[in-house]
Amino acid sequence: MGIFKAAAGSVGGVMADQWREIFVCESMPNDVLAMRGVRKTGERSANTKGDSDVISDGSMIIVNAGQSAIAVDRGEIVGVYTTPGENTYHSDRSKSLFHKGGIKSAVKQSWERFGYGGVAAVYQVIMYIDLKEHRSNEFRVTRAVNIRDRHSLTQMDFNVTMSGMFSFRVVDPAVFYKNICANATGTVKVDTVLPQLRVELAQGLAVGLSRLCTDGALTPTELSEHSDAVAEQVARAITEEWTEKRGFAVTSLAIADVNIPPADMRRLQELGIDKALTDPTMAAAHLTGAHASAMQLAAANESGGIHAVAVMNAAPQPQTAAAFTEQGSPAEWHCPCGSINTTKFCENCGRKRP
Repeated sequence: MGIFKAAAGSVGGVMADQWREIFVCESMPNDVLAMRGVRKTGERSANTKGDSDVISDGSMIIVNAGQSAIAVDRGEIVGVYTTPGENTYHSDRSKSLFHKGGIKSAVKQSWERFGYGGVAAVYQVIMYIDLKEHRSNEFRVTRAVNIRDRHSLTQMDFNVTMSGMFSFRVVDPAVFYKNICANATGTVKVDTVLPQLRVELAQGLAVGLSRLCTDGALTPTELSEHSDAVAEQVARAITEEWTEKRGFAVTSLAIADVNIPPADMRRLQELGIDKALTDPTMAAAHLTGAHASAMQLAAANESGGIHAVAVMNAAPQPQTAAAFTEQGSPAEWHCPCGSINTTKFCENCGRKRP
């Protein structure tokens, strides 16, 4: 009985699958990247008993603007249709009597099905890919970025927080289907890829910021003023990687806000001041300014102004730049061994300070 059932199923199935089909995807929701194509049928359609996983040779694939269709046979991409309008599907495994097929082809398909117990030895699917731009995807990133400030020549890690929006779209449907859809035959939504995209976007922003500042193009305080330059460089770098690996492209990237914690900025300012004071002229000017400020504060103090002024006058006066240059630091002494010390004994040979 099994042999007769398989034989009947093979012949009947092949004949039912001879009809040419029409595949459409009338509309795709905004949150969908890919979905399976639908056979167009009607009340008068006679194609009601064909195998849902068999697509007859010569079938029509209608592609709308902003879409692309992928033909998959046994998990392998056999056709990519990007031209809007009518497209013809070709398959040697499912020849049709109504499109370049013949009785010999039908008999061959029947024999193949009989060998598989009456089941078609094909698994053919039409997947539609959305090519429209997916906009308004928010991101907020806080990363430690190594930045070299061009003014102070100080290089340090800053905790930079960036927020904004980015848009992307599919530019290579075949790569997208292979690497993202993973041979899916159902609906693939935007939410399935957004977490990964946000992580890679954060990495790209960190690298882009560090590169711009290290090259001397920007300083940390100028990041918010030049966010467009950062966005342009990051979008270009990410697009190259995404297109090659996932078939995506970044169509726009807008950085709305760039913030560096006040503590990091104060640390940068302190390092800048310390570096400036290594210059004897700057050090003398700093001491003079500090002395003058202290005198002004003392004079403004009504309760203890006279005493404070007397104390300040008794304090040693700041040396001039020439004194710093000629004499060096008063606490330093030169040891005969060649070392410069500030302690009572030489740190190199132990000789006592003269």
